[in-house]
Amino acid sequence: MTVAGRMELPDPDAARRELIEARSEFAPRIAEQARAYAEAVRSFLESRWQGESTTKAATDLIVDIIGRMLQYSIPVGSWARDMSSFAESPVISEGLEPTRLALKNSPLLVAGGLLPSAASRQDPSGSEMRPILRELHEGLVTVTDSLTRPVPHRALLPVQHPPAFARLREDVVAETVTEQLSTLIDEGVAQYEAAHAAGGWPGSSPQSRLATRFASSLGSFLTTEVAQRYETATRGFDYMESTSGNQRYRSVAAGIHPRIYSAYVAIAVNYLAEVLEFMPAYAEASGQGKRRDPVTVYGNVGAINSEIANSQLSVADTVTSIGATINTVADRGQNDIAAALHALTEAIQQAQELAEGERAELLLNFADVADAAAAPDEPRRLARARAAIAMITTAAGASTQLAQAVDTWHQVAGQLF
Repeated sequence: MTVAGRMELPDPDAARRELIEARSEFAPRIAEQARAYAEAVRSFLESRWQGESTTKAATDLIVDIIGRMLQYSIPVGSWARDMSSFAESPVISEGLEPTRLALKNSPLLVAGGLLPSAASRQDPSGSEMRPILRELHEGLVTVTDSLTRPVPHRALLPVQHPPAFARLREDVVAETVTEQLSTLIDEGVAQYEAAHAAGGWPGSSPQSRLATRFASSLGSFLTTEVAQRYETATRGFDYMESTSGNQRYRSVAAGIHPRIYSAYVAIAVNYLAEVLEFMPAYAEASGQGKRRDPVTVYGNVGAINSEIANSQLSVADTVTSIGATINTVADRGQNDIAAALHALTEAIQQAQELAEGERAELLLNFADVADAAAAPDEPRRLARARAAIAMITTAAGASTQLAQAVDTWHQVAGQLF
């Protein structure tokens, strides 16, 4: 399926799997850096101290690892501080919990406690520096060991779909939101493809960052569930973009970042694409649009052999489309699903308990079910189909025929829906 008639959407399920695999590579990278720092510290402990030059070199190394505590300020930009931040981030936190605890439980790694430079210069023998180095070495070894233990990896992001019903704010024009979503989706797909083709650090410049703009586009809805589900589906996207300029992050994420970025973009654009598909219904619910004018049809309709005479059915072209879709499913050899579709369509047409307006609405929504049955590999169609089936199930009420048709559908197509 294309978005705005131009671009193919990336696979969101493949993106979630890629995200799990990519973030699992952070632990070995951080362990490698911690091991290198531990070796550098050990060399000072095992070598002969040569006056102020050794003291200065050791001081520079400690500052690089843990920063310098100046009065009551907290050191920033140090390796330990940055690694602690990464270990707590929603993007790469899983698997790094032992690292976070190791950093947290080693005050020297987190807060510094380094002697002021003046005091360091007065320690040419290293008698005051060596205890600091020993504790630092012990902390780095602990971090390294914590990162080499196997950790089971779970899915980072849950699958989310926008609600089938939502309303826009009164000061928002549905047409404008539709155009904005279409533009953002196209831009996202373009950046996704560029990330795979060129590598580098996509999303690192303010001009190319998508997370904030994607989220802002959903602020047009009075129904906050639309934005909340997006945030759940893409948790950590904004953090990943905002931290991509950090040089220490780059040293750890070389070759990993483009994969994480493109995975987030894939998940985000698919969610926005689903919102875009729901926009006609959202616009109608917001009082900004309406369904096509009813078309009155008498007797049999399209490929559906209805036995009802003089029944008024709206959206006759949709009913005809359902019949064509049923034929497509049957031609593919899925006769049981085709039969269930046919039975449920006729049950909707024949249910005496339904008002004509409700009947037309259910048929229009049931077209989503038929479309999903014809293309079950498209998550957005399945999401719409599930919402339609839920609506039809609720509407079945006292209609025995419709309730039986719904039950048969669940038995036959449960593996799809």
